[in-house]
Amino acid sequence: MRRSAGAVTLRHAAPSLRERPAAGWVAHPRVEQNVGERGAGEQDGPAGLVAHPRDGRAGLGAGGELPGDGEGRMGRAGDVLAGLGLGLTAVTLGIVLAAVAFSTVWLMVGADDGNLTQSMSIRTWVAPGGVANLGPGLVWALFVVALCRLAWGRGRALDGPRARRALVAGTFVVQVVIILALQARDTYWGDSWMVSDFVRAAVDGGIPSIFRGPYRTLFYDARLYFSCYPFQATLFWMMYGLRLVFGDASFMVYQLISAAATSLGVWALLDLARLCCRDARGQRVAWVLVALCAPMYLLSMFLYGNAMGCGLALAFLALQARAMSAGGREAAAWCAASLAPLAAALCVKATFVLFAIGALLAWFVLALVRRRGWGLVGCVAVVAVAHALSGLPFDALATASGGYEFGGSLTTLNHLELGLRMGAGEFYVSVDDGPYEYAPGGWSNHSNAVWLASGENADVQNEVATHELAADVLAFAKHPGYAMRFFAVKLATEWADPTYQSLYYLSMCGNAAGVRVNPADTSTPLGAASSVLIDVLDGYQTVTFAAALGAAVLTCRRWGRGGVRNAAVLLLAAVFFTGFGCYLLWEAKAVYVLPFAIVALPLSSVGLSALFRYTEGLFPHRRDTC
Repeated sequence: MRRSAGAVTLRHAAPSLRERPAAGWVAHPRVEQNVGERGAGEQDGPAGLVAHPRDGRAGLGAGGELPGDGEGRMGRAGDVLAGLGLGLTAVTLGIVLAAVAFSTVWLMVGADDGNLTQSMSIRTWVAPGGVANLGPGLVWALFVVALCRLAWGRGRALDGPRARRALVAGTFVVQVVIILALQARDTYWGDSWMVSDFVRAAVDGGIPSIFRGPYRTLFYDARLYFSCYPFQATLFWMMYGLRLVFGDASFMVYQLISAAATSLGVWALLDLARLCCRDARGQRVAWVLVALCAPMYLLSMFLYGNAMGCGLALAFLALQARAMSAGGREAAAWCAASLAPLAAALCVKATFVLFAIGALLAWFVLALVRRRGWGLVGCVAVVAVAHALSGLPFDALATASGGYEFGGSLTTLNHLELGLRMGAGEFYVSVDDGPYEYAPGGWSNHSNAVWLASGENADVQNEVATHELAADVLAFAKHPGYAMRFFAVKLATEWADPTYQSLYYLSMCGNAAGVRVNPADTSTPLGAASSVLIDVLDGYQTVTFAAALGAAVLTCRRWGRGGVRNAAVLLLAAVFFTGFGCYLLWEAKAVYVLPFAIVALPLSSVGLSALFRYTEGLFPHRRDTC
């Protein structure tokens, strides 16, 4: 792996069919044309209807358009909002693309042991050696595009359910191989080892024992820790149950569960791509992009809820997209089915509520466009129930504590302010070999100190956070140059690491002897492979965001014109926009934005497919047969 200054590179609308509205959530569908084109073998039936995949009934068009979509004042307002939302998503994708194309991130190694740390060195094209640092990524970007073009034109082997099942199974097998190679018996990541220490004490002395005795500091006292972070109760219960059953192998079993959830996410991404592209060739591109998304699979090694929650949240989106593209009882059934994965995702990682917020935004726009709100009502009900269920693990822990009275948790406003100040403690950043400084928006103990000083009182925390947020905004307004640099560096630390810290979290696993793998050591096969992988992912990252930007712009321009409305694209755009907006303000970590980079993959397949269709039109004599 490359080193420099102690750094390590990780880096025709179809004819309308007017019918009387059917009973149920939505009216009987009419057909529209998708942003993409139909693949070979997809033919319209009589009167422009698309055959239902199971029994030949007339089904929804690619975007799930209904009779009267976009008609009337309300429908036109919905189209305007959709265009505005897609336009804003295009802007956010453009910002992310600028960050990943103009810079890359090198994760730093510790001087004492040579292992990876969270600290980063940002490298840009304008720095000395910029071409050498970022050039390989550009070469690999061309390779990724060529591979996707080959699949798009000649990849019939990637068509159909069998290819989708093969990718789901194959990604699971790859993750299992990595898990078996790691043989994780210990963890060095903060929250994971804190919770695992509580679990060991609970197994030895009973759960009530960890809520007794003299108070210790926040991160070593279960009473204070779970008061501050009640959402960690699910991690505790999972590790506790697995340790009771599997003993020292419990960490590996936890990773296997994360791997299964990730492969569920693979199925969800391919299903979302099917609804976004609706032609076989576009879905082949999605197959390749999902297969190459190595950070998603490496993240399963992280002994935390990120990978598990991501796979479950993607399943929620896929089921919601099916509800948006169906009608009547079928739509209601898909919406209801999305409750289980959303509730589970919120239990293991509360921040996946951002996926739910994105879905609500998309449903709100569709309610206006379609002039009926039953879909929105159903989604609101699912989100409300899932949110209520997500509190059950902490309620169970409070009951098992033996009567300990927990205080108020760290508030959202208090944590939000953390993302608008310079970090302190564990996260440093350097730009083009400049001086090291605390990372903008990086973690610090400040919010914990406010929580503790408030006496675990939510109102006091919010009052302090409000004053501090006002001071932050005032400082940005007074010093615009500082504000621009703050957010530019923050965005780079979040988005420009092509691994999204997945190799770092993999290195946090220790075997029975306490030995950690080191992806930074290029003398080992893992280190050498990691060095190549990072260059590949650098190019892959640039391609996916550029293609997703193209898809957002294209969909924005075509929305509502000639009956083109793709609900699945709107859903994914809303989720990405929500995630970008949150982490522009929230605590900065690349691993936090990885789920939203993954959400963009079906959009990337739409964008690349549009590019390939355009280039094929320029050279019709070289047209591929599918």
